[in-house]
Amino acid sequence: MIKNKTILRNFIWNTIGSTLASFNSLFFLIAITRINGLDDAGIFSITVATAYILYIFAIYSGRNCQVTDIKGEIKDKDYIVSRIITCIGMLIITVGFMILSKYDQYKSTILFCLCLWKALEAFGDVFYGVLQKNEKLHLVGKSLVIKSIVGILLFVAVDYFTNNLIYACISLPIVSLLTILCYDLPKAIPFIVKEEKATPTYVWKIYKSEFFLFAGSFLTMYILNAPKYAIENYLTNDIQAIYGIILMPASVLSLFAQFIIAPAMNDLTKLYKENNLKQMKKIENKIIYMIIGFGILAILLGYFLGIPVLNLIYHVDLTGYTMVLIAILFSYVLYAMGFIKTIILTIYRKIKEQFWVYLVTGIIAFIASNYLIYILGEKGIVLSYFVIMLTYYLLFFALAKYQYYKKNRE
Repeated sequence: MIKNKTILRNFIWNTIGSTLASFNSLFFLIAITRINGLDDAGIFSITVATAYILYIFAIYSGRNCQVTDIKGEIKDKDYIVSRIITCIGMLIITVGFMILSKYDQYKSTILFCLCLWKALEAFGDVFYGVLQKNEKLHLVGKSLVIKSIVGILLFVAVDYFTNNLIYACISLPIVSLLTILCYDLPKAIPFIVKEEKATPTYVWKIYKSEFFLFAGSFLTMYILNAPKYAIENYLTNDIQAIYGIILMPASVLSLFAQFIIAPAMNDLTKLYKENNLKQMKKIENKIIYMIIGFGILAILLGYFLGIPVLNLIYHVDLTGYTMVLIAILFSYVLYAMGFIKTIILTIYRKIKEQFWVYLVTGIIAFIASNYLIYILGEKGIVLSYFVIMLTYYLLFFALAKYQYYKKNRE
């Protein structure tokens, strides 16, 4: 009974927190579109996409390996030290990108503020891993709620009163830093063994053993954003903003996949340790069915209400984009189902195998997005998303199926 209450509490708070955190960019884009206009919205859309890609370097392998570490050989302090190093590395890469890119000072400043924000988010995530391992996922959710609400309110207030996107972006790393110092650290410290010391050998082992997972995650972010970079190369900031707006409802589907798998990760890891693959498969199938059901609902809502609601919220005329929205929603259903397969494969510790799938998909994403958008213009955007997501799902479905039957024969 107590365990059920804990699972429910973790699920509820993680769902609320993850939802708000994932919708941060949506609220920011709404505010920017209404206050600053489509041109600034387009600049924010591409710079925040870049910040999320570089964030993968800072977070490296993320919480998945930290939480699903069955052997427990690598300690929390090893993960903390490794995360400090990667966060600093991210900021160095950001400066290098700013120097090499052709961004003007305005765009570069916005990019740096957003990258500093995501570097702090990555650092805070290592403490979330400590809490999640100790069945305290609800505390992670509460932290995300605090950070999201305060961050959104401050961002909108600063942008409204100053009409300056740079000042608004500066507010984000400030909120993240204060949340880490005032909430995340005090909650996580009791679970970190004081006698433990970070060992360079194990810190290096994190980088070495989880390189392929990091590379896969990095490629995932590129795969999701490849059409955005093609838009930046061949089209305008206004079109970038329009598709940034249309993509926001689709991001709900990937969010849904994340928050329904997160509470089940500990149980799935335990079942794998017990070699109970059939029960793992049952849980996985239930999650897939939930994604399909939620996807159908999202597509129906998108068809009947999507564009009118987006017009109202963003104060932008998107009439004629209904089928574009439906096609992108369907593409993201494929992505969400593929994402679940990646979690199962991570529990299987089939990291290197995943990397090759990510690499192939990334190459296809680069070719498809640049070719289709260059040849077809705006019409190529939707087609490129569909090609990319279909490739992603089919390759991961095939790999997961092969590994499942292979393990059953062992």
